[in-house]
Amino acid sequence: MGLLRLIVNDWARLPDERLPRVFVAGLDELPYASRTFRSGDQLIVERREGDSGCVWAPWTHAPLSTGERLGEWLLGTSTLMEREEPYLFELELARGSVYRLRNQLANWQQLGLDSTQELDALIAEATRHFSRAATHQHDPAVAAGHAERAIQLAAEASLLLCGAYATQAMEVRLKTAQRLPTLLGVGLNGATPEAKGPIADAFSSVVVRCVWNAVEENEGKRRWAELDAQVEWAKQAGVRLCAGPLLDFSDHSIPDWAYLWEGDFEALATLMTSHVESVVRRYRGRVQLWNVAGRVNRRRALGLTDEQRLQLVARAVRTVQSVYEAESAAQQPPIVVSFDQPWGEYLSAEPSDLAPIDFADALERADLGIAGFGLELNVGYSPDGTSLRNPIDFSRLLDFWSLRLELPLMLQLALPSGRGGDPLASSRSVVSAAGDARGDAAPIDPVFQAAWVTRCLPMLLAKNCVQVVAWSTHRDDQPHAYPHSGLIDADGNAKPALAALRRLRETYLT
Repeated sequence: MGLLRLIVNDWARLPDERLPRVFVAGLDELPYASRTFRSGDQLIVERREGDSGCVWAPWTHAPLSTGERLGEWLLGTSTLMEREEPYLFELELARGSVYRLRNQLANWQQLGLDSTQELDALIAEATRHFSRAATHQHDPAVAAGHAERAIQLAAEASLLLCGAYATQAMEVRLKTAQRLPTLLGVGLNGATPEAKGPIADAFSSVVVRCVWNAVEENEGKRRWAELDAQVEWAKQAGVRLCAGPLLDFSDHSIPDWAYLWEGDFEALATLMTSHVESVVRRYRGRVQLWNVAGRVNRRRALGLTDEQRLQLVARAVRTVQSVYEAESAAQQPPIVVSFDQPWGEYLSAEPSDLAPIDFADALERADLGIAGFGLELNVGYSPDGTSLRNPIDFSRLLDFWSLRLELPLMLQLALPSGRGGDPLASSRSVVSAAGDARGDAAPIDPVFQAAWVTRCLPMLLAKNCVQVVAWSTHRDDQPHAYPHSGLIDADGNAKPALAALRRLRETYLT
């Protein structure tokens, strides 16, 4: 049994409701199965493995010097080994934050990035405060004060660093082309927008979800009216069309009647591939990208094992290919498969033999003809979402997937513009970026949503591996997955994030 002990100086930053979101991850940043609890002044993370690892925990930042509130980020320590003497929680988070910042700067400088005096000064000051924290461990309160300051400065420096990377990387890429070919899309839900309007102006592609439950809510009775309207809208608006996921392995995407066959894999496989074939044959010739399967790493739907889900994806891919078998390779739309929670945060509570990257690796090795993989980043939601993190972490995630798989990536994004109930949202997730007893919470509102788009999305678009970026939800006043994630609010008004996305397209994209 492995135990990591950390003394927490300020428990207001880590209230009890946040403890289930604390976990230990290995060098690949994938969580170990673990249990987290408080014992006196110590945070205890218990796991079966005794290997060294990094502790990841929610941390609410104080306001920046500019007055901006970053809200809650998931921060990681540096690598910790088991020992009898407890670590200092704030100090180790500062060590991890400063280390990742300095390491990322060095990596990007090797690629030609030019730093700035302001950035260098912030990093130097963050390093000084970390050093003071490390040398005052005999006085935990003093060490924690310097550590908190180091974390704050490292966060501010990270934003500057990622902004510099995005600007300079875009300049390099745009030297050979006036605009990047990266597609910027949005997921349509419910009523279609105007063919000539803000949605058509902001996006070069749309995503039409063709999940099983939406098409065949009642067995043998397929409904096409809504999908037909969305596909026709894409044609009239002159945007590229991505259809899918055709199979979605989350509970709310499976029709209730399919559970009659739970445990009968062959019957389920026949029903699922029949759905895939029906959709592809109906919209063949009008779709430019097929997302064959989504949330493949989900464990709950229909009691399917990891191996069975991989088999179903393989069958679905071959089914799509069979519909196009009479056409040349150039006429066959590319096929992608997507995964949610790509960091695998759920693995701390739901042990699995395969992490999200392992599912993708197995499919890539099967040589099925998959053109790329999708990463679904539902940022700021829990439990079935991705915590807000340092932008550097998002960059490292994409680099990790790209280097390991050597295939293009499609990003599907969602971010809340508000807290509280959302009766039209189907996901059980809630907005996780809550405040703490110190009152440092960022206002989760439309301005916060737009600020994240403006700050983080250029860095993601600057990467060669990213070929499609799609905002997952069009409207909050129609049924959707994640609460308050649309670009049109519940009253039918456009949110600032829509204008921010439009500016990005006008500046960088075709």
